[in-house]
Amino acid sequence: METYNILNSISSIKNNYNLNFKGKIIDAHVHCGQWNYDKFSCENVIDFFSKKFNNGKDYVDRVIISNLDCIKNGKNNKPLKDEINGNLLLLKAAIKNKKFIPFVVCQPGHGSAENIEILLNKYPDIIKGFKFHPACLGLAANDVRYIPYMKLAEKYNKPCLFHSEVLSDEAGNILRNGVSDPDFIYETAKQFPNVPVILGHMGLGGDKAHKVGINTLLKSIENDDAKLYADLAWVDWDNPTKPNIIYVIDKLLHTPKGDMTSRLLFGTDAPLGVFGEKALKQQGAYDANIRNIKNAIKNNFGADANTLISRIFYRNSKKLLNKQNINLTD
Repeated sequence: METYNILNSISSIKNNYNLNFKGKIIDAHVHCGQWNYDKFSCENVIDFFSKKFNNGKDYVDRVIISNLDCIKNGKNNKPLKDEINGNLLLLKAAIKNKKFIPFVVCQPGHGSAENIEILLNKYPDIIKGFKFHPACLGLAANDVRYIPYMKLAEKYNKPCLFHSEVLSDEAGNILRNGVSDPDFIYETAKQFPNVPVILGHMGLGGDKAHKVGINTLLKSIENDDAKLYADLAWVDWDNPTKPNIIYVIDKLLHTPKGDMTSRLLFGTDAPLGVFGEKALKQQGAYDANIRNIKNAIKNNFGADANTLISRIFYRNSKKLLNKQNINLTD
């Protein structure tokens, strides 16, 4: 990885501390609804993200959010709520709270693109994107049943967020046949090169899995045949040095197409896991994750750190959403 002068790094930390750690954030991967034994109402999520964080400076301005009720399977291996009723709960909440940037959940194999178009016609100014979860659908992300939904995304200029995940066996060997494999998502995205497609979790499954997600992202950029992005939900969540995040930033800075760090988005999957359960009462893990990512960027990228932090935590999502008529300011 290209290294940066340590003196410049220290100077950057001193000169830009307030700017780097006093900024608006767009969390590109958030949920409401039910997951296992946890249930997060829209009101709970609004309350969580309306609070200042422990460092007293950063705050989350907007969240890209989808309803887990349309993702989590219940009886007969079907989603708890269908495309109409589950998405309506979130859309009605989003009308009342501008913090929400709702992505409607699509259910190929269970629902229909016609359902989503009904919602688009009824809430044209509220729906900002589509969410797909191949793992819960049990449907490979390159299946033809995604195509009608992707055609809608193209027609209405909506970005799409896919859950991406790379499986491994007991020995830790990477398996390339998981339904949410980044390359499967890439195959679908290539058919719609004008539709922004986000690899949620950048290939969930640990260090080796993230490298697969990163390689897919870089391949799409080099080939210039799909508009792939990646979010950082669960990436290095338990490692304060954020090695995979630093690695992907460095790779994106030096692609054959130049600086492509615009393709990386901050996200968490809140309020799930360590960002959930107790997260609605305490924000320690969420706040620590923000601080650790920012510090890791500062420690590795010196004079470029301020720009990178601004992009990853806010400006990249803002640019991605610029066709969605959202009042986002610098």
